[in-house]
Amino acid sequence: MIHKLRHSRLFNTCLLALLVSLSLLPASAQKPATQKKPAAQSQAGARKKPAEKQKPDAAKPQADASKPNAQQQPQSRELPASILIRWQGRPGVERYRLQLARDEKFEDVVFDQAVEGRQYVVKGLPPGNYFWRVAAAAAETSTAYSPPERVTLSGSGERVEASSVFMPSDAAGWRTATGEVVRLVPAPLRTGQVFDFVGVGTDGRVFAVDGASGISLWIARFNATPAAAGVAGVEGKSNSLAPLVLTAAQKPTEIVVATQNGVRALRGETGREDWRANVEGRITGGVAADMSGDGSTEVVLVTEDPAKFYVLNGSSGRILAEQKLDGSTSGAPYPFAAGGARGVFLGMKKGRVEFRGADGNLISEGKLDGEVTTPPVVVAHGQTPFLAVGTDNGLWAFSVPDLKPLGVIKAEDDAVRGTLAVADVDGDGAPEIAMVTKRGRVALINTTDGNVRWSNEGATDAASATFADVNSDGVLDVIVPGGKDFALAFSGRDGSLVMKVVEGGKQVEGQKAGAVLRSLVITPSAGGGLMLVGGDPAGVGLRAVELPKGAYKASSK
Repeated sequence: MIHKLRHSRLFNTCLLALLVSLSLLPASAQKPATQKKPAAQSQAGARKKPAEKQKPDAAKPQADASKPNAQQQPQSRELPASILIRWQGRPGVERYRLQLARDEKFEDVVFDQAVEGRQYVVKGLPPGNYFWRVAAAAAETSTAYSPPERVTLSGSGERVEASSVFMPSDAAGWRTATGEVVRLVPAPLRTGQVFDFVGVGTDGRVFAVDGASGISLWIARFNATPAAAGVAGVEGKSNSLAPLVLTAAQKPTEIVVATQNGVRALRGETGREDWRANVEGRITGGVAADMSGDGSTEVVLVTEDPAKFYVLNGSSGRILAEQKLDGSTSGAPYPFAAGGARGVFLGMKKGRVEFRGADGNLISEGKLDGEVTTPPVVVAHGQTPFLAVGTDNGLWAFSVPDLKPLGVIKAEDDAVRGTLAVADVDGDGAPEIAMVTKRGRVALINTTDGNVRWSNEGATDAASATFADVNSDGVLDVIVPGGKDFALAFSGRDGSLVMKVVEGGKQVEGQKAGAVLRSLVITPSAGGGLMLVGGDPAGVGLRAVELPKGAYKASSK
């Protein structure tokens, strides 16, 4: 059950349509995201889990419609009647024969054309129901068509129901056996490269791989502290520092990683050590930020046993500030600079958020009911940004930088975990928050009115979400690790499943499923598209999957 705690302009808790407790409306019954729901709807029944589709054939067509439902968008748009058809295709095949017909037996074919690539926009057809299929065009004589798929083209503005994009285990991309991965960050390690990747394994190894192929660049085998299990390093009793990327003009990229006694800065291109610094306690989080306002980069670290706050010079590792903390933190600090205030926000596990300056001194603090379970994040909401943080009983919002409580979405039967993700999903200028919970739910929060736009299940081993428009409908979709599946993508409009990337790897012997939570990152690919990269569910190593052509990434925090 969800309880009203406070009323707020940003988080209107009178609108009891939440996510984290199990009292959810089905997507088809929810009102458009731009309208507020009355409180009477808070007793709606539990949302049913979307039915999973069977794994498709290699050339099975997948489609989306380019004509969205205007009522589900902040601003309606008039688009020409068309159908965007996409399919996964076969390795090495770029030419296909695409057919549309009025009947399932394809006796009344209305479109028959050889096309290049793995998607095509069909235009000029009158409204109605159609069936479509594709085949690899081998000298235009192939008859090995995929099973027919039905699609409806409407000429009156209604939403066209589109098939989901299902990717097989051998979808385009690469794999590399790095071992189980708990931390992964993209980084410009080499000149001229789009992005490479630096990761931390459960055994404490730090590795770098080529972003285009997954080929190993270097491995750091010094005596590093094993990375934490549980919430990708947020929970557990071992090191949870994600690699920090330091970039500066006329200097090579450096990667700061945690060791048993402190941190080391490694040269991004080779992995060679540049400097090291010793700190007390076990490092639980860190961030690279300009704490002094002079354009240089400092390294901010927080530790526990003992709980301390450190600021290091990013060029030499020299300790610039050191302060004791009253308790341990949940995850990494979050940098903030606006209105003359400069520093970092900390989420203190014992029900507190803090704002500290470059000297480590406390500037402001805010208290909340519950244990903080995520790092804080600042949401740029017009002229009034606010701080959001997850707890063991819901999602809280505070003003910045003075940390006055603004509101809370509270639930009894679940807890927010991992890291909050922020992006303007529908392009209306107001960002949304994507969050995952301990029970494996993913939810999208409207930050204008505090409503839960939608919630769905399947994120059983997810530590965070990321964003991309995988079905090309003009709205960003929410992508999370999906338990036995490498990734699931949920529509930013209504939370329906729009993409599944299945996994064919075998579980590592002795490993418990979901023992280490996963995160996925999206980066540009060498071919101009997008790659979805992360540890595989089996714990064998990294996997990269090329997203459907036309997908674009969010500008997210």
